[in-house]
Amino acid sequence: MNEKYNYDKISDSLYIWLKEGEEEGFEEIVPGINVELDKDNNIMGIEILHVSRLFNKGKRKSEIPQLTGIKDH
Repeated sequence: MNEKYNYDKISDSLYIWLKEGEEEGFEEIVPGINVELDKDNNIMGIEILHVSRLFNKGKRKSEIPQLTGIKDH
């Protein structure tokens, strides 16, 4: 696995891979943030939904950091 993260512009979600394998389930740890789990309940990845809201709170557009280096779909 070359890329460790992926940003999907359509769904505005960021996925961070922590390890390879087959996902068996997920758990929402806080609203909008899920962890994906393998069969032994080890964390395989983290999914952040509506990620741009994390960067936009109370900031002008010029102050919002760009998500550089993230593959855009």
